[in-house]
Amino acid sequence: MPGHVFLEGERIEFRVVENAETDRRVLGYVRNEPGFRQALGFDTPWPSNRTESFIESVTNDESSCNLLVCLRDDGGSNGADDWNETDRGSIVGAVSLFDIDRVSGTLSYWLLPDYRGEGYATEAVSVLCNYAVRELGLHRIQADVFDENDASRRLLERLGFVHEGTKRECRVCGGEYRGVDQYAILDEEWNREEKS
Repeated sequence: MPGHVFLEGERIEFRVVENAETDRRVLGYVRNEPGFRQALGFDTPWPSNRTESFIESVTNDESSCNLLVCLRDDGGSNGADDWNETDRGSIVGAVSLFDIDRVSGTLSYWLLPDYRGEGYATEAVSVLCNYAVRELGLHRIQADVFDENDASRRLLERLGFVHEGTKRECRVCGGEYRGVDQYAILDEEWNREEKS
């Protein structure tokens, strides 16, 4: 089971990343499974020691908030054929807010394939944005989305994020140049949307 509960949503809870076997295995899977890693922009392999170093860095980084998204009642499938429920625990994804300063933070998120299209990502992003604006007092939350990721773009737009521009062919992943769309929302825009 992942670390203690940090935030709660209606159907999901957010647990801190810890240097535990389940956390290491899920994060290693996400950064190495071909389809997943390419969607997230990882091109190089992540052996177990690199995953452990990443976990160590995020657990000690006060300028980031890295959380595992877990189902509250741990029902449903496991998200990948080569995993079983005891390996994964209740982890269905992750949300992060990094490069946090007194003004802004950068949002990132992902869900395991079996949990997409169920509203979990929208709930996860909403809860984290509420925390960022209401508890951390951030003025601006930004997010980068690969230009072909229509689902992520729709999620941000549905929540009131504004498209601020596109960086054309600025990343290489899977041997191809990829563009990145930049989105952001300001605290007054988020509060006007009256998110719960």
